Amino acid sequence: MFDVHRLRLLRELSRHGTIAETARTCSLTPSAVSQQLSALEREVGTPLFLRDGRRLAFTEAARVLVEHTERILAELEEARAHVAELTSAVGGTLRLGAFPTAARALVPTALARCKEAHPDLRVRLSEHETEGAIKALTSGRLDAALIYEYNLLPKVRETGIETDVLFREPLLALVPADLHTGPVTLSELADQPWIAAHSDDALHSMFERACGLAGFAPRVEYTSNDYTVIFALVRAGLGVALVPRLAVEAAEGGSHLCEIADLQLSRTVAVAVRAGSRRNPPIAVVLRELRHAAHTLSRDLAHPPEPVVSDGG
Repeated sequence: MFDVHRLRLLRELSRHGTIAETARTCSLTPSAVSQQLSALEREVGTPLFLRDGRRLAFTEAARVLVEHTERILAELEEARAHVAELTSAVGGTLRLGAFPTAARALVPTALARCKEAHPDLRVRLSEHETEGAIKALTSGRLDAALIYEYNLLPKVRETGIETDVLFREPLLALVPADLHTGPVTLSELADQPWIAAHSDDALHSMFERACGLAGFAPRVEYTSNDYTVIFALVRAGLGVALVPRLAVEAAEGGSHLCEIADLQLSRTVAVAVRAGSRRNPPIAVVLRELRHAAHTLSRDLAHPPEPVVSDGG
């Protein structure tokens, strides 16, 4: 009989390639991961790894075992969900990950409805960007996660998770109030200094690709992880930025949010869970309330934002 925890570690190693990264993802020490994988190798009775510098190359036996592990873990999640469905009570703790703009614009409404309908259900919220959220989800540190992908970048493809699309939002050009007032092409902003995301690699890649399609390389003078900082820099006339529609709540006076006329730029927001787990009652409740909140929010996202203009102060 193979130990499920060890199979999960093998699966994580196949994703990350090194013991050190697997240990970080699973909140373990490298020595603990090595010990568990050595024990799994003894259980299997055949070599699973070949040393390749700092990385471990998988044998054919290990690759076969990983393929089966994906199905085994999904079946276990489904079994847990079916057993949990036998009780009418919805309680316990659910760990939800969300990126900052969704945590602000979408999650509070959903969690308030969850608390009202199911007071015994505790939802623990933590902030994660998409890559970190998927790692935490597949390693078992999250039960559900809000993730996103941009239309000009490769689609998120990850075994072991299931996703439901909640809505699609446009990306907008954020410009100082005295620069532009209506729809704008990116090429019209080519000579402007730009303010870009600092650590959101996906948004930065999307931004650079969009500018490339518009025929120019952007001159980035400032970076920040905080949309309130980005809006403040634009409001001060220090540059322009490309922002998702959800970031509008960070806006104040002194800037305009402009539709982009020459390119269709968008971000798709989805909720992800481990394969087989969606019928687990706490997860099902949170998914339902996130979909409800997203439906309400998407009505606003379907319309251009009102211009954010200076009030003269």
